[in-house]
Amino acid sequence: MPRYSFKLNDDDHAVEDDSGVSLLNAVIAYRYACKIVRELMNHREQATRDWQLHVYENDEKVFEILFADLDETLACLTSEQHELVKKVCWQRRSLKNVLQEAKVTCRETEALVARSRGKLYLAAEFGQRTIRDDTGARFQSSSPIKRPRAGGRT
Repeated sequence: MPRYSFKLNDDDHAVEDDSGVSLLNAVIAYRYACKIVRELMNHREQATRDWQLHVYENDEKVFEILFADLDETLACLTSEQHELVKKVCWQRRSLKNVLQEAKVTCRETEALVARSRGKLYLAAEFGQRTIRDDTGARFQSSSPIKRPRAGGRT
């Protein structure tokens, strides 16, 4: 049975599901994801419209849901207005994703410079490792505090 995991992009952070859930197929996973979105959005529709839930099957992305797509408070709008709201939400989400990645890159750069100088650095923030490996996945060295060896080199 395939294992589905989730990644939520909210206003400030990306929150990843560590364990996932076993479901029969992608259709059931979509229904399950829609239920999650509706629960997270409940009574906070306007504040969460540009949030996004990514769904992965065995670590491969199968689909994503923009919260505005399931926002029932938009039902009173015309189809043109509804599409315009969704378009603005997609644009806001794209901008927030770029800003999140820029912050991650800045933290990673600071950590790499500090580590190269034998200084303390932030190993993880909000459960995400600060330094990524060559594949783009974030990893944490076994010892985040590097002590300088003789001669000042690490």
